[in-house]
Amino acid sequence: MIRRHTSLLAALLAACAIGSTGAAAQNGPAHHHHHFAPDIEAFHGVLAPLWHAPHGAARNADTCRQADRMIELAQAIRSVDAGRLQTSLGALKERCTTSKSGIETAFHEVHEEFHRLLEAGAGT
Repeated sequence: MIRRHTSLLAALLAACAIGSTGAAAQNGPAHHHHHFAPDIEAFHGVLAPLWHAPHGAARNADTCRQADRMIELAQAIRSVDAGRLQTSLGALKERCTTSKSGIETAFHEVHEEFHRLLEAGAGT
């Protein structure tokens, strides 16, 4: 009798764990809803998947491949002054083309400048 209850309890706990994992995946932090100006949204559309990718060589390579596109999109931002963001992207591009070291740090600075740009009034 105890063995039967133990098996039943184990099955019930496993079902609860599986169900809660699925719910967390559906409601997790990956579903951001921002309301940016179109020029900011275009930049964010390239930045966000790179930023939220797992850290490492693949993310660095993808970030460097997208550096020119991010520069182009940052130069097209007119809804707010994007000068500091553009400068940080120039530094990222330089890291990508000259040494391959310091890419994470340079990309972090791009992300920080993007948030400073938002705080200046470009998005909510």
